[in-house]
Amino acid sequence: MNVNALQAAPKPNYSAQRSFREVCQAAIRVFNLMDKYHTAPFPNAYAVWFAYTTGSNEALISDINGLIALKDQLSPYDIDSLYQEYLAGDESTLVTQDISEAIGNEISSVLEIIEKGLKQNDAFTSSLDTLAGKVPEVKTEEGLASVVAGLLEENRRMAAMTRALNEGLARSQNLISVLNQQLEEVQAQVMRDPVTSVASRRAFDKRLAEMVSRADKLKTGFCIALADVTNFSGLIEIYGQEAADSLLARVAAVMAEGVNDGGLVARYGGEMFAFLLPDSELMPAYNIMVRIKHALAAVEYVIEETGEKITGVMASFGLARCEPGMTVAEILALADSCLQDARKAGRSTIKARGLA
Repeated sequence: MNVNALQAAPKPNYSAQRSFREVCQAAIRVFNLMDKYHTAPFPNAYAVWFAYTTGSNEALISDINGLIALKDQLSPYDIDSLYQEYLAGDESTLVTQDISEAIGNEISSVLEIIEKGLKQNDAFTSSLDTLAGKVPEVKTEEGLASVVAGLLEENRRMAAMTRALNEGLARSQNLISVLNQQLEEVQAQVMRDPVTSVASRRAFDKRLAEMVSRADKLKTGFCIALADVTNFSGLIEIYGQEAADSLLARVAAVMAEGVNDGGLVARYGGEMFAFLLPDSELMPAYNIMVRIKHALAAVEYVIEETGEKITGVMASFGLARCEPGMTVAEILALADSCLQDARKAGRSTIKARGLA
């Protein structure tokens, strides 16, 4: 494996900028839902409906669907309960809420500009009708000149107003685009581990819940694995946190490289990683873990300060298959139990019920 290639690989861009039209449509969906279900237009309510419309939390979506199936509104108590359970205490959510509110305010400004433009257009039309009505009454050249001058003045006034409105819309469009990009960057950061650049625990939990639900509906299965990098705390003690984190990022890159398309590698916590392997049987998944284990053993990492080389990274793996009907808690417990078996069996071991 080319270590230099791993270090030079560019980070993907997770903040694709949406068009102005798409931004407006997203905010309008939130406002429509707030109106449809009689939700007071407060920031917490906006945050809850924003999370609902963007599909960022499956459990929150399920709870809201259950509530609106029973009644035709979300009360302040419902909103507060949902916010406290799913969104409160999350700094990224507070940032997201602030940006979302700013987008909503700017879109309100856009609507005001459009409304103003419509009123000006009506006034212009009325003025033209009035002036046009005077034409048959004109008896002299002076009178005709006066009518023409009035028409030209109204045209200049309308042109100036149109320019001002267009400039206002352009400013709002630019600001909404910037705010939307910031919003997507915050959301991407939440779903990405800052040290290793693989998926975060939150991203793993969200994807796992989706896959468990899908497996139950379609009567299919998939595999998950938990991996524990051996003696990582010892590396911190010897080389320091910065060097250990840099090595951990290399380890994560090797793991991600070993997973097939459609799979997911996430930092589960500390030196632990989690794998999601869609539509995979136990034996093929086991073989993937074997390849990753050998790839880790081949890693060579040089400490910049001392030039010392670290080789032979080892990890223990617990592999499990999720069958239809299993819950998130059950599949995680099974994978964790297999990981404990692997730890007890010694370093660089893979354990799966029925295979090893």
